[in-house]
Amino acid sequence: MRLQLKAIVWKEIKDLSRDRKTLLTAIIMPALLLPLMGLLLIAAQKTVPVYVVIVNEDKGMNVPSMLTGSFLGVPTGNQSMNYGSIIANYIKKVLEKTSSNVHVKIVKSMKEVKRYDILVVIPKNFTSTLVAFVPENFKQAIVKVYLRTGPSGLSMGTTTIFQTIISTLNTISTKVMAPQRVQLLLACCNVTNVSPQAVLEPIKVATEYVNIYGQRVSMKELSKIMTSKLLLFSIFYVSMPVVAFISDSIAGERERKTLETLLASPISRKSLIFGKFGATIVLGILAAVADMVGLVLYIYILQNGLTVAGAQAFSLTLDPGLIAMHGFVMLLVVAATAAMIMPVASLSDNVRSAQSLGGFIQMIPLLIIFYAMYGNINALPPTLEIFVRIIPHTYAVLAIDALLKNKWIDVVIDVILMMIITFVYLLITIKIFESEYIVTGSLGKKRRG
Repeated sequence: MRLQLKAIVWKEIKDLSRDRKTLLTAIIMPALLLPLMGLLLIAAQKTVPVYVVIVNEDKGMNVPSMLTGSFLGVPTGNQSMNYGSIIANYIKKVLEKTSSNVHVKIVKSMKEVKRYDILVVIPKNFTSTLVAFVPENFKQAIVKVYLRTGPSGLSMGTTTIFQTIISTLNTISTKVMAPQRVQLLLACCNVTNVSPQAVLEPIKVATEYVNIYGQRVSMKELSKIMTSKLLLFSIFYVSMPVVAFISDSIAGERERKTLETLLASPISRKSLIFGKFGATIVLGILAAVADMVGLVLYIYILQNGLTVAGAQAFSLTLDPGLIAMHGFVMLLVVAATAAMIMPVASLSDNVRSAQSLGGFIQMIPLLIIFYAMYGNINALPPTLEIFVRIIPHTYAVLAIDALLKNKWIDVVIDVILMMIITFVYLLITIKIFESEYIVTGSLGKKRRG
């Protein structure tokens, strides 16, 4: 049986080596798709220039001596100041550090505004409103920020710059101006030993991320969870070439009239199935390695190519343990996909029919993966969970989740269960090969006499 198995595996590998389309799909797609996504993400943020115009209509005024100090690093008090100009230059400095593709122009009137993606308008009475030192004169200085949408909506780069401007203005308001006004109010009450923050924030919210055991979760661990969601997405396209390969390997034999020859040979039908499955494992190893390379490149590109704000939103981590586990799970995913497609390919009349049905079956794991990205599989209703548990890809999702929680026993259990379910699908294929249906090609036909 060992020699028979070796012969079948070698035959399938030779067939696979001639099938360049499947090989290219299995290797190039996982290796290049994620890096290309990363490059497109960076291109969306960097290659399209963002034009920001800041209109400073502020006239400025003499700042009272009692407000002596500094404003955003500029000395104030007992001199003529223009807070609008200071803030405009501060925003420009922040944006130029955020992205090299942002162009900031500061003007003094709306008449000078021509082209812009984001427009910031600082009012005429800006300084006089901010430096009011009599509580009865306290008012809000309204800065208007306009975001222009294009024919295709908002670009990622423009949105990032817009959010940076809003965040900067909010920080100046809450961290610089608000404490100054609180100090004036406290001085009116002859209170000097109270922190402005105690007035501004009577309730301070302290947030902390914890795991299911109540233990603190670091930002690195949170980043790992983000990476795991990416791994779930990888499961789908790694298994795509398997449908074409298995369809051609089994249904293609029937279409080329070579299946009967194989069935009539001394090779046992179990060896025939395991041989074809073994060749799929070789394809799986290639796809898994390619996908690991693609994942590493994707994370590297995001870490080194995005702007500061973008990098914070995509803070993925190159964790060796997770990457290694990912590669092994991808191999199992290819094997599981092959095992699920084999029974369908065995009962199909031709390659086209096998690929159509195989594509439909492949959508089931995709739905599970999509749900796992936003929900918890263990929280499904019992009836639905039973159905989900007979899909081997479910255990790939659970294994990655258990790995993130450092529950290695659960990882091993999920991997073993995935192998068992995969083997059950293989047994179904063996039963089909040992029955008359492998000759007729479908359940609807009768065996030729």
